[in-house]
Amino acid sequence: MRRMTSAAGERSESPTELIARITAEHDSSTVTGTGRHRLPARDVEAVVTRDPLPKRSMTRRLAPLAVGATVMLIATTVATLARPAEEDSLAAQELSNAIVRTEPTTVEVPTPQPTPEALPTTVPPPPATTEASAPPRPSPTTRAPAPRAAPPPPPTNDGRQAATVKGWTLVASDEFNGSKSPKWTDYNGAGHAGNGRRTSDAISIENGSLVIRGDSKGNTGGMAWADDQRFGKWEMRARFPKGDDQYHPVLILWPETGGSGNGETDFAETTSASDKVSFFLHYGSEQEYAHKTIDITQWHNYAVEWVDGRMTGYIDGEKWFESTDAKTLPGGKLHPTIQLDYFPDGGSPQPTEMYVDYMRIYR
Repeated sequence: MRRMTSAAGERSESPTELIARITAEHDSSTVTGTGRHRLPARDVEAVVTRDPLPKRSMTRRLAPLAVGATVMLIATTVATLARPAEEDSLAAQELSNAIVRTEPTTVEVPTPQPTPEALPTTVPPPPATTEASAPPRPSPTTRAPAPRAAPPPPPTNDGRQAATVKGWTLVASDEFNGSKSPKWTDYNGAGHAGNGRRTSDAISIENGSLVIRGDSKGNTGGMAWADDQRFGKWEMRARFPKGDDQYHPVLILWPETGGSGNGETDFAETTSASDKVSFFLHYGSEQEYAHKTIDITQWHNYAVEWVDGRMTGYIDGEKWFESTDAKTLPGGKLHPTIQLDYFPDGGSPQPTEMYVDYMRIYR
């Protein structure tokens, strides 16, 4: 605490000490009536002269007390005003010390930032998008096979025909314009010699032509005309695009009684990979035949003429096969058929097709 100093001895005194000292000095016996200090008894040798003091009034007698009281009041006021400030200062100092003592002693050091040279040179990948924010993906789909192009229409010029050259008379036909005649019956069941299957699904009419297709599983087609007859003339305009040699396009006159030995006549038979065409005349367990090299992928007119004692084959109006041997000739009635037969020879066949522009019957 701050100390007060006395004017007499520069000694620090508290307000209480100051008041006590003033009171003691006022009542002290060492003070003479003249106001001078009386020497102690041991100093009796000293001669003190005393002049009598005039008698003082009550006011003058009380004046020193008033002065003392005033001094004490001032001292007390000063002490009162000074003490709270000192105590508040000390209290604030003590509180500050307490706060300092309870604060953390560790200082958080900021993480040093990388220098430009230390920054990564690669750009991090973008965050993965969720299904909700990601653009919709098209669900995986199996690409459908491209639609098969329709065959080009057959040429308007029918080429050289045996019927025209020989002057035959037309009695029936199917031009395959839009649909096939109801006289045709599709094969549905086992294929040739039990190989693959024949189905109506393999047969269609496209762009003015009959189309029979064989697929990679040996499924193919064939159909037969309803009317059988003994003797007659038949002509078909056909082409056989390059395909698998396990498929055999064939134009036939088939015996009414069935069985190839009863006069089966294949007036145009080939394989889809061949460069020639054959004529087969079956009888019993034997056959008469001929081969002709042509471009089978092009349109040609294949014709057969059956008369009493003779069987003749034509391509584009020209004879190329003939048999007059009675034992080789059919004994019963025949009807035309159109077939794409499957002859497996190892491995799955490549899709193959055949086209027929018309079938015409003459007398």
